[in-house]
Amino acid sequence: MYNLCKMTHPTLGVELSLYCNFFSHREKSLVIAGANIIRVFRLVAEVPTRSSRRDDRHEIQIQDNVPPKVKLECMATYKIHDNVATMASVSLSPLRDSILLGFKDAKLSVVEYDPYTHSLRTVSLHYFEKEDIKGGWVQTVIQPLVRVDPEARCAAMLIYGKKIVILPFRRDLTTDDIDYSTSNFRGPVLQSYIIDPKEFEAPSIDNIIDMQFLHGYYDPTLMLLYEPIKTFPGRVAVRQDTCALAAISLNIRQRLHPVIWSISCLPHDCLRLLPVPKPIGGVLLFASNSLTYLTQSVPPYGVSLNSMGDKNTNFPLRKQEGVMISLDSAYGEFLTDDRVVISLKGGELYVLTLVADSMRSVRSFHFDKAAASVLTCSMCVCEDQYLFLGSRLGNSLLLRYTEKELSDPFRSKGNVPSDQEPPSRRRKLDTLGDWIASNVDDIRDDDALEVYGHEDTSTVQLASYNFEVMDSLLNVGPCGDVAMGEPAFLSEEYDSSVDPCVELVTTSGYGKNGALSILQRSIKPQVLTTFDLPEVEDMWTLVGKHDERRRREMGLQDHSFLILSRQDSSLILRTEEEINELEESGFNTTSKTVFAGNVGNNKYIIQVTSGGVRLLEGTVQIQHIPVDVGSPLVAASLADPYLAVLSESGTLMIFTLVAPRGFQPRLTTSKPINTCMNTPLQTICAYCDVSGLFTDQYPKDREKAPKIFRSDAEIKKELDDEDEMLYGSTNMSVFDPPKTFDPQAAQDKNQNNWWKKWQKDIRPSYWLVGVRENGSLEIFSLPDFKLSYTIRNFWLGQRVLSDSLQNTTPQQLPTLTESIPVVHEVLIVGMGNKNLRPVLLARVDEDLLMYEVFPFYENLTPTQLKIRFRLVEHNLILREKRSSHKRRLDEESGGTEQRAIDRVLRFRPFSNISVYSGVFICGPYPHWLFMTVRGELRYHPMSVDGSVKCFAPFRNINCQNGFLYFNHKVSHCSLSRVRC
Repeated sequence: MYNLCKMTHPTLGVELSLYCNFFSHREKSLVIAGANIIRVFRLVAEVPTRSSRRDDRHEIQIQDNVPPKVKLECMATYKIHDNVATMASVSLSPLRDSILLGFKDAKLSVVEYDPYTHSLRTVSLHYFEKEDIKGGWVQTVIQPLVRVDPEARCAAMLIYGKKIVILPFRRDLTTDDIDYSTSNFRGPVLQSYIIDPKEFEAPSIDNIIDMQFLHGYYDPTLMLLYEPIKTFPGRVAVRQDTCALAAISLNIRQRLHPVIWSISCLPHDCLRLLPVPKPIGGVLLFASNSLTYLTQSVPPYGVSLNSMGDKNTNFPLRKQEGVMISLDSAYGEFLTDDRVVISLKGGELYVLTLVADSMRSVRSFHFDKAAASVLTCSMCVCEDQYLFLGSRLGNSLLLRYTEKELSDPFRSKGNVPSDQEPPSRRRKLDTLGDWIASNVDDIRDDDALEVYGHEDTSTVQLASYNFEVMDSLLNVGPCGDVAMGEPAFLSEEYDSSVDPCVELVTTSGYGKNGALSILQRSIKPQVLTTFDLPEVEDMWTLVGKHDERRRREMGLQDHSFLILSRQDSSLILRTEEEINELEESGFNTTSKTVFAGNVGNNKYIIQVTSGGVRLLEGTVQIQHIPVDVGSPLVAASLADPYLAVLSESGTLMIFTLVAPRGFQPRLTTSKPINTCMNTPLQTICAYCDVSGLFTDQYPKDREKAPKIFRSDAEIKKELDDEDEMLYGSTNMSVFDPPKTFDPQAAQDKNQNNWWKKWQKDIRPSYWLVGVRENGSLEIFSLPDFKLSYTIRNFWLGQRVLSDSLQNTTPQQLPTLTESIPVVHEVLIVGMGNKNLRPVLLARVDEDLLMYEVFPFYENLTPTQLKIRFRLVEHNLILREKRSSHKRRLDEESGGTEQRAIDRVLRFRPFSNISVYSGVFICGPYPHWLFMTVRGELRYHPMSVDGSVKCFAPFRNINCQNGFLYFNHKVSHCSLSRVRC
């Protein structure tokens, strides 16, 4: 299927972004879209937990008042079937927000997160590409636009630049039990209808450039920016001021849409609209050379931003002093009710303050250049403290902004000498007119003072912002040119490799964000030394006695021992400065080693052989426990302090390390557990969960679903309260500043302590994952070995794995095992940031199954684990290449000869190998499985040295953060470091 085209890597550019309650109402997520990829990120606060901060309470108090450093973590990635042209979010249910995705030419999809499958669920589909709607057009170059009403009453979609589609939403969704699978369920999206603004009597609206919903209206009000008769810069001398604005009030019930106010003769270079939130209201009009504020019943206020602003238009514009910018390709987003951050086409960030009077009418603008950043394609504010800048021309950035007051804010005239007033201050006084006293202290009449108000009430406290980079998302596009060549360094051991080692070099980015990017898919280790050790089947590296000085100074723990397992013996090597054989020690060298590992926070060593378990401290044996359960031990797994061992007949034993203070540590054993009630366990894995996902508890705030819809009566009451404040009899003056402009109130509003949840201590829990011969996967709690989760027919590789413990009895499990493939190995490991992302790996015959764990709380009993597993598509082929003759022999012997379980583990988890953590997959086609610092899974082959038998991380004074592996060349061992 890849003969024509194959996408080797998903897109990394960001074209659209928004911040909403994607997963649930309990937390918000950053949703970004680029091409046909949608990624969902969460903000992870880098704050210490409460247990690590108890010693310094004063520092805790200081840090609690400061927004912490954060980074982005990818929680989900979705690939869709077309490039996303526009995106918006809306609250259609009390549980989570829905996403509106617009596609060219005129397609719209309403989707939301599905908690049952951890994927996207389609709520509504809309198609508007009929011939009568196109109006004769055969090719459309205008991208659709989707806008959502602030009160979530409806959404509007601009198609073909001429027609508007209205999607009304239901406002009576009060139950949390929303089931889209039932045929009688009425969806949240009502029947849509199309408005053709060109058919309006006056004005005739055509060639729509942009549209936005306005804040503070009783009915949904849509502002349209359009150009009925087009022009271009070469024709400005003959035809100029061709743009116009029109506000449409949408009566959704009666499908009426009158124009309530309009304005024409706007500059021809108008680009986009930015709605101003309450209490100011109105809209900001962005043009290439000017910026204008407009609202109903108030004359517009516009300023020229450069020398070309007022030369090509007759629209009244004032000169903005101290600013020489252009708003071409600029994007804006409101930080507060009266402050906008604007990103220019060159990457400069400006903070615009709307200086409004007591009547909430904008009288002037104040520009403050804050920083220089990336070339921006989209912006969104996260948690009122962070700003995300999405870019398709460079790396996208997450910024933290902090406010600081300017040293020369607007003050009353009594506090500033007249000759030292800033020009903006004098202009503001001039606009009030000569009939108003210049100083309210000269007004002696109390009634007049009540009317005009104190001068301080008509001022706005200016502020400046500091922007600090918190995190960035790598982008290697757009690629201008690509060249292929050999890597700069390659170890001599790989010179005879059959597959050529090549890299791609590409030019990426644009302008100041341009760069050279080197792309390589495979891992090429830097080999330090190699040596031959024949007949080795498996190996483990172990930490010996601590070098306290080195551990205290550098926080490092080197490996002191290397255990090599053979068919009937074991070889112990000391690996400090040199690698030498250890002749006398407490290790068992006369038997095959089944498993070895560190326990007790790396203080002690456990060696499991076919006949028993040994506990050592360094080379000194502390305890030896012979195990006789009728069959030899064949598998073991460790989750400190618990050790699980499995015999060939399926008998399981749990060992626990007990180290009381002042006494010698000991391993306590449980009674052998016979797992052969129906079918025995054939593979096991112990796991220590630090993510908090493996729990039977519901979240504490699960039932606190917020009310998302305000009724029409509530909206009307709010507007009536505003009218009463303006016109009714009230004790407060109409010129008193609204509460929104109170600096202290704004500061209190910004006290968003969402990040304090990252300070909670998560108590580790211990689990044992086992797979039976009939293909069922079971999860037991440790150390009581209580069955907590069951997955029937795990080997089928279903897309979503759910708990069948409540509706399945042991008698109903299948007993025929002839056609069931063998599950050779299972591993569950915590990956990502602080190991908070559990991933389940399984080797079924020669195939790899990979699942990610996600929380699930729907329709479960109180005793069930609140998790599910979702299949991760990886496209990794790990099967060994066979000749046709060998395949025929395998097929002939497969029906009669019983397939044995491969006890040599191929999944080798590692941490801190050249700062990377993940899982190494041994076999004919070895692969590295990483989870990046931003939570995205990456797979890299290591085919440069052929098949790999076994692998172990390694660290000593001569090899920092390296690894050991045996290849297929007669047990050829290589000590290497990762070069990426």
